[in-house]
Amino acid sequence: MASIISRLADLASQSANLLSIGASGGSGGGISSSNGRPVSSANGTIIWNTANNVLEVYTGTGWITLASQSLTVEYLIVAGGGGGGRAYSGGGGAGGLLNSSASLTSGFSYPITVGSGGAGFAGSGLDGTGTNGSNSSLGSVAIALGGGGGGPYNNMGYAANGGSGGGAGGENTGAYANVGSGTSGQGNAGGAGSNNGIYRGGGGGGAGTAGASGNTSGNGGAGLDYSIFASATASGSGGFYAGGGGGGKWNGSAGSAGLGGAGGGGGGGYGSAGGTPGTVNTGGGGGGVGGVGQGSSGQGDGGSGGSGIVIIRYSGAQRATGGTITSSVGYTYHTFTSSGTFTA
Repeated sequence: MASIISRLADLASQSANLLSIGASGGSGGGISSSNGRPVSSANGTIIWNTANNVLEVYTGTGWITLASQSLTVEYLIVAGGGGGGRAYSGGGGAGGLLNSSASLTSGFSYPITVGSGGAGFAGSGLDGTGTNGSNSSLGSVAIALGGGGGGPYNNMGYAANGGSGGGAGGENTGAYANVGSGTSGQGNAGGAGSNNGIYRGGGGGGAGTAGASGNTSGNGGAGLDYSIFASATASGSGGFYAGGGGGGKWNGSAGSAGLGGAGGGGGGGYGSAGGTPGTVNTGGGGGGVGGVGQGSSGQGDGGSGGSGIVIIRYSGAQRATGGTITSSVGYTYHTFTSSGTFTA
């Protein structure tokens, strides 16, 4: 039966009136193609509804779907990045990144959520983990988790877990190893803070690599290169998405603050400087705060994480609606830089 319905769907989509089929209990209609449902239909009329890409039959009281056509898509989903922490603090972790394919039901509307970046810690003192970024999703098909906030100097300060984990604060024996964990398949862990007198936070994790330790550079982990998506949609940062934030650093020792990872990660603050925010719509983590003296806080705030993005593409001409629509090299792209709806 399923194969018969599938064949009818193929036939109906190819012609407006290919054959007549008698309907049990009715006067019989034809199988035809229609942009939406006819105003007046006989009991047993079968149509291929091109507005929804479904095969339907009229029962006399309403329409029943016999078969539907699916749309195979590839998606790139990036969650919001985590915010940077406070005082020789770790950089925020990048938002989780997912890239895969799915078969979506034609005519069905899927809610799209684009996660915001987490706030960098703002306040005085040595406490303060950055806020996690928010999740991004394609309905219930795929959910990318927000990046973890960067950890502070404070004795029991912890960096947060997330899509990619936040980096730990530097030097304090109770905090420097408390890195945030990344989520398998979405990102990587943050780097440990320094414990060698440099007073530098670890880098936030990126989608491609873990954050670097504050003992070495405190750089944020690198994101992943999706240049094809980036060029087709004018998004990303140099073709990359989901880079970790750099760790902040004290101004009283040699070296510099951690750099943001490729893919929109914000750089860490040096001395009194706050962290640099992650780049919008990349899911980059925010940079951590520096510090002016040993055991003293920086004067700036942690950098906020960059917001996420959702990109859906499929082969051929436009068939779906939602987002900003572009075409490139045989594909149609739907780009969401804020939440919305994708109708397959």
